[in-house]
Amino acid sequence: MAGALNRIDNKNDTNGIPMFINGPAGPLEAALDCAPNEKTVTAVLCHPHPQYGGSMHDAVLQSAAEVLLANGVNCLRFNFRGVGDSAGSFDHGNGETDDLLAVINWQREEYPRDKLWLCGYSFGANVVWRALSTANPQRAVLIAPPVGMMEFGPAPDAVEHLDAIAGDRDDFVDKDKFNDWAGINSHVIAGADHFFSAGHEDLKETLAAIFKS
Repeated sequence: MAGALNRIDNKNDTNGIPMFINGPAGPLEAALDCAPNEKTVTAVLCHPHPQYGGSMHDAVLQSAAEVLLANGVNCLRFNFRGVGDSAGSFDHGNGETDDLLAVINWQREEYPRDKLWLCGYSFGANVVWRALSTANPQRAVLIAPPVGMMEFGPAPDAVEHLDAIAGDRDDFVDKDKFNDWAGINSHVIAGADHFFSAGHEDLKETLAAIFKS
């Protein structure tokens, strides 16, 4: 079974199940949180930049996970290569995209009935973007995507729901490019910076509205 080191059989455990998933550079540290009253949907969450302290325990991702779980969506978080107990070393987004695709393969093999959603924050949003055409998820949400600092090509046609969220005080997001981003449902949070300092509740409200749409 490609990608799986630990098989997960208990989908009623909502406390988070630690595991490792086989990645192209070695085992990837991961954790699965199962939602009560789940809707056979699993969201894979991608953390911010590994070289600036980003990990699957990031507070913004935690906010996203709380909203997803409250809406019946299982959450699969993982550390990119070289982060935490994940093998390998930073690869400028290229290897990290391969890591994400390996995690997606694991999810689809372990839970073939589940729909796939993707959610990435900052650097993680760029990794999600790189993987969209190959992964073909039903939904993707990009939180504070660093448009203008990292490469974001044309939006793929295959993704049914594609949303992006950014604060109007985010210095890492080019506001003009974000607002004119074709094929994306853009959401701007007033007063929020790149880290959503004092803006996590507004972020949660925006995410809740997206996930219920």
